[in-house]
Amino acid sequence: MMAQPVETSAPRKARSPLVRALFFVLGLICLALVPLSYLPGIPTFDLVLLAAFFFSMSSDRMYSWMLNHRYFGRIIRGYREHGLTTRMKWVAAVSISASLSLSGIFLTDNLWIRVILVAVGVYALWFVFTRPTRERTSR
Repeated sequence: MMAQPVETSAPRKARSPLVRALFFVLGLICLALVPLSYLPGIPTFDLVLLAAFFFSMSSDRMYSWMLNHRYFGRIIRGYREHGLTTRMKWVAAVSISASLSLSGIFLTDNLWIRVILVAVGVYALWFVFTRPTRERTSR
């Protein structure tokens, strides 16, 4: 089976140099946090997808590097081509619910911030569960 060439051009790029620089820095931060993903509660998948998004908005070179990286590229292509497994969706749902609930309970007493957290959580759960579902494969 021959490997398919990976599209390396970014789908869109921010117009402002300042915004591109901000996205580039955010991409680097996401990549810097990937080694910490062996700790519980820090998902590699999310950090890699966020870094790819930020680089797609800022740097063709870094975006291309991520898509062609043997580890990161596999994660990105798997998501793009096949969606999420049911297990991934439930892990994301539990993580989203736990983090937003704990934030709302322990980090704020403001009712409006709690309402915003609930709205963000509902949107995030809707987003996760509307992504395509793929069968779990061993790779």
